[in-house]
Amino acid sequence: MNLIETLNESFGEFTTGILVTSLVVCAALILTHLVTNTLHKRLGDIGMHELSLAMNILRIAVWVVVAFFLGENVFHIEMGGLISALGVTSLVVSLGLQDLIKSVVAGLLIVAGNIVTVGDQVIMGDHRGEVMDIDWHQITIRDRDGIAHVISNSKLISDSFMRLQGKMACRHMFDVDIAPGVNLPMVKTDIENQACIALTKNGWIAEGYMPQVLFLSSSALGTHASVRVFISDIEYAARSMDAVMCAISERGYLADVTKTADPRWMRGA
Repeated sequence: MNLIETLNESFGEFTTGILVTSLVVCAALILTHLVTNTLHKRLGDIGMHELSLAMNILRIAVWVVVAFFLGENVFHIEMGGLISALGVTSLVVSLGLQDLIKSVVAGLLIVAGNIVTVGDQVIMGDHRGEVMDIDWHQITIRDRDGIAHVISNSKLISDSFMRLQGKMACRHMFDVDIAPGVNLPMVKTDIENQACIALTKNGWIAEGYMPQVLFLSSSALGTHASVRVFISDIEYAARSMDAVMCAISERGYLADVTKTADPRWMRGA
């Protein structure tokens, strides 16, 4: 004989039902309060909507357990059949909401693991930019042209994902071709200086990071180079590369099939 049957014999089923229901409900309220407070302390600084979603899912789970317990043990309701019916219904619904479910699961993973937060520089699939907003279903990323892209959280699972930090977070680059026969060390120094001047003048340069020029290959056009600039905000990416290109375009060492390079940049000059 279990405790509920003992109470039924002592106080009657009606009184026992009210008493047990009250105790179980109070215990559930206390449990959810304690757990949600713990989640707030643990994850409250993330500042994302998934936190409230996780709490709601937790509350639903607790009350489902409470309903099952009270139905089976207090009110003598056959919960097995009800759960079976709900299971079939849930399966049908889940098949139609696979993408949404994947996004919600990914959102919960983001919260639990602190994978990405607002302000991070990320690469998700074909998109690179700054995370502007995260909610339970999607992430908003602002690219270097200032365009906002709304991406499903499920992309975090299915596509390539990279979180950029430090120097990599503020690095952007473009390629140029240097005319054949020029003094490459001189050209490298000049491009880096011109880029630094252009970025500093506009307030776009990332503090502590200087522009870099890397010579990658050679061809009939001359030498192929990568110009890498480090900027303080992704908002300035396109404009910073444009400013640098404008600054070096008339220096006389970029490859141009219509004219030869400026003699002052040639080797031995």
